[in-house]
Amino acid sequence: MASVPVLSKSEATQKMMALTHDNQKNYLAMYSSWLGGIVKSPAFMWVPIDDHLVHRGDGVFEAFKVLNGNYFLLKEHLDRLERSSKAIQMELPMDRNSLVDVIKQVYAAAGPKDVLFRLYVSRGPGGFSTNPYECVASQIYIVATRYQPVVTEKYEKGVRVGRSDVPIKDGWMAKVKSCNYLPNVMMKKEAVDKGFDFTVSFTQEGLLGEGSTENIALVSEDDELLFPSFDHTLQGTTLKRLELLAAELVKSGELVAVREASISMQDIENAKEMMLIGTTLDVLPVVEFAGKAVGAGVVGPVARRCLDLLRKNIASS
Repeated sequence: MASVPVLSKSEATQKMMALTHDNQKNYLAMYSSWLGGIVKSPAFMWVPIDDHLVHRGDGVFEAFKVLNGNYFLLKEHLDRLERSSKAIQMELPMDRNSLVDVIKQVYAAAGPKDVLFRLYVSRGPGGFSTNPYECVASQIYIVATRYQPVVTEKYEKGVRVGRSDVPIKDGWMAKVKSCNYLPNVMMKKEAVDKGFDFTVSFTQEGLLGEGSTENIALVSEDDELLFPSFDHTLQGTTLKRLELLAAELVKSGELVAVREASISMQDIENAKEMMLIGTTLDVLPVVEFAGKAVGAGVVGPVARRCLDLLRKNIASS
């Protein structure tokens, strides 16, 4: 093997600028509290290797979207960020008003009107052990990428979902949106490997959980819109908004109720409809679960109505 060069600062910078991949065309801007500014070149969208976010997954995050200048559910996402940060006993490095101001500046620097944000709060750089007290200070990294909605065909024809073999997150970890996402990664890998669009987890008791980054809900045989208990799933901001909006369907008689429930495989087999809910998905109909048709095997009326209600709410936010 040839000797490995020891790079100078200028040589390393040149190589960083030269190394690219296709997805980078969608990376618009990044704020780093460690750098103290915003960068637009993907070559400089980096995190220190000794930041505990990198080698321990020690941090929390949120993903939210801005469509045509509308910051959808920003307050709710930042509320959850604060809850997650508190749960792992990590202080945010700036107050809410300052954080919102930085987010808006990143949006302005990004350019396009439709942007997907990912906001990471790390324990910070300072060493390579598990000891959080060696970190200099917590950091914030805010990344703006081009918003890429799900293709229209998926909403018209629905998606296929499988049952995951990856163990569900237990206890308080299920309620924290941490940067330790290995189970979620394995669920997505599993879905791709098995030819599903998504997989969803189940508890040890056989109750429905959640997708790798999505909540899931179903329309029962009694015309109730049910979603799994937040005792073992992350409280999705989009799902909580849909819960409020779907009250209109109860008033109109299209649904009997909207509520949390313990959902078994039998409930899934008897369901009239099923849908995935999330920041990037909005409401995505499920027409097949574990190789069997959900209901009639086509996109149902409640899923269509929920998608319409949510998108109207997004547009008016």
